[in-house]
Amino acid sequence: MTITDVDSADLTTPTGLMRTYLVRPIGEGRYPGLVLYSEIFQVTGPIRRTAAMLASHGFVVSVPEIYHELEPAGTVLAYDESGAARGNQHKITKTLSSYDGDARAALDYLKTSPYCTGKLGVVGICIGGHLAFRAAMQPDVQAAACFYA
Repeated sequence: MTITDVDSADLTTPTGLMRTYLVRPIGEGRYPGLVLYSEIFQVTGPIRRTAAMLASHGFVVSVPEIYHELEPAGTVLAYDESGAARGNQHKITKTLSSYDGDARAALDYLKTSPYCTGKLGVVGICIGGHLAFRAAMQPDVQAAACFYA
């Protein structure tokens, strides 16, 4: 299935604007939505490729920047010792209620998207697995997959 280039939107959350990236199939119709949560490095190349792969299988995929309160929009942490240290510090600095508010914003964004059927799932990798698990407690989430959480 052919997919779109990545679009972005800045979503309002209780703690400020959160950049999220949207990848979806090209073509008429609506598709189930997935929120894809990244590892501690945010929206890296491998995360973007995972979003594209999921979209190519018929999903509208939203990928939020999980540290939007702590880093400027568009920040990707390096896959090195410094990036890992920063990402690991951020994951414990940010509050659980902030992560939960972000989940609600990302899910609402997908649910109201003209490309989404309203059926929602969550997927996460590394810390994203924990975030997907938490987001799966939202009543409108119908599926979840957590990878090396």
